[in-house]
Amino acid sequence: MFLTRSIRRKLVIGLALVCLMLGILAIAGLTGLVSYRAVVQDLAFRQNQEPHRTELAVACAGLFEALLIRPQDRGANPFAAPVHVEMQLGFDASKWADQMALVRQELTDFRKRLDRLPTSVADRQTQAIMHTKLDNVQSLIGYMQQHVAQVQKTPGAIPDTRMLESMVRDVAVIQSIIQEIPNPSRGTEQALNQAPAIYESRMILIGACILCIPFLLIFLVRCGHFWIFVPIRKLHEAAARVANGDYKHRLKLPGRDEMVDLANVFNRMIERFQSDKAKLDREVEERSRQLLRNERLAGIGFLATGIAHEINNPLSAIAMAAESLIGRMTEAGDEFGNTADDRELLKTYLEMIQRQSNRCQEITTRVLDFSRNNTAPRQRHDLTKIVGEVLEMVSHMSRFGHHKIRFDRSRPHLVEVNAPEIQQVIINLIANGLESMESAGTMTISITESFDEVVLTVQDSGCGMTAHVLANLYEPFFTEKLPGKKGTGLGLSITNRIIADHDGRIEASSEGPGKGSTFSVHLPRRAGGVTRAA
Repeated sequence: MFLTRSIRRKLVIGLALVCLMLGILAIAGLTGLVSYRAVVQDLAFRQNQEPHRTELAVACAGLFEALLIRPQDRGANPFAAPVHVEMQLGFDASKWADQMALVRQELTDFRKRLDRLPTSVADRQTQAIMHTKLDNVQSLIGYMQQHVAQVQKTPGAIPDTRMLESMVRDVAVIQSIIQEIPNPSRGTEQALNQAPAIYESRMILIGACILCIPFLLIFLVRCGHFWIFVPIRKLHEAAARVANGDYKHRLKLPGRDEMVDLANVFNRMIERFQSDKAKLDREVEERSRQLLRNERLAGIGFLATGIAHEINNPLSAIAMAAESLIGRMTEAGDEFGNTADDRELLKTYLEMIQRQSNRCQEITTRVLDFSRNNTAPRQRHDLTKIVGEVLEMVSHMSRFGHHKIRFDRSRPHLVEVNAPEIQQVIINLIANGLESMESAGTMTISITESFDEVVLTVQDSGCGMTAHVLANLYEPFFTEKLPGKKGTGLGLSITNRIIADHDGRIEASSEGPGKGSTFSVHLPRRAGGVTRAA
């Protein structure tokens, strides 16, 4: 929908729904209040503005009190039970005058109210009928007043009985005429009759409004849930998955609003991050290979003196054998090789040359294998044999000739490892231990087995380590070599990384400076997977 293509429009729709609900509630409440106000105003108007025949009838009834007199019951006991006494005709002039003035006043008020009535309350025909009735009442009152005036011309005279009876009849006629005066067509009775229908209609309207509000509220909640909360929850879940390492996850949201734009930007950000991460991983991998290669070259440099000494012996033997053969050939001349002794001597020296050459080849092969960046999968190797090969490479180093190395090579210990990487670890530990011992010292190498791991322990009697050195031992480029000895500070860092790649751990301990150090390498018997590139 066009109206739901942006969060702003969705919020406007939600606000419009809220305003609609408030408007419906307001209309329902105001309708009831307006209806109630109309009823109150109508009743107040009818009470204060409409003419009331009851007041006129009460005023006319007071004329009977001036014509009908109760006789005085002189000497009666005031505490005695009341006794019915018949009324007698009489005439009270003062009461008649007062009551007649009240009747005239009520007639005048009735006419004024009748003239002020709007046509919506009483139609013209009803008003004409009411005026006619009032005129009749006015005529009878005037007729009676004329008779009373004629009688009162004579001082002390009172109307006779026939006149009194006629006046009583005239008052009764006036009462009947007043009762015949119609009420306005929309009087209080009509308002009361209409009140139930109005009440019912207003209740239906309010009930309909109340029923509409829950549906509108549910619709608003569902719109807010699907437009706002669901995209935010999906965005949070996608961010959590990416934070946990699932960089292939992509967020897809329906629609065209800002949430969809945010999801697209999030996907592009993840793609860019994934690309940068892959590039960075390649660079780190390359730098790691270079660091490991440099460290191996440093190890080769450490082994250089021993290798030179070890290769010098077979080369000397080869040179000696060749020199002997050349001298014998020179002495014998063309006759060399004709005798059995010459052929035996030639065979002996050639076999020696071959053995010494093979020995030189083995030495160089071990060094090349050690320096080669081998990324082969882990295989089952004898850890005892690996340690022995490393010790053979360092056994002929003249500068460490005064140190003693103890190692039991009698028992094999099989583990699944990358042999060149473990050689790197062993040469680093042995080199550090030998260099830490200035004078004659002893290095003890031992291998122990448990149910699921093999532990290689290298213990020296060298300079030991402080707490500061132990805390920063595996930090890259951290080194505290003895004066005159150079180090890159990467040996133990790379060693720790190789052991971690093998799902193992390395532990270092020292009782303090001058008390030697101990390194324990824990390797699992079976590999958890293929080794990563060095």
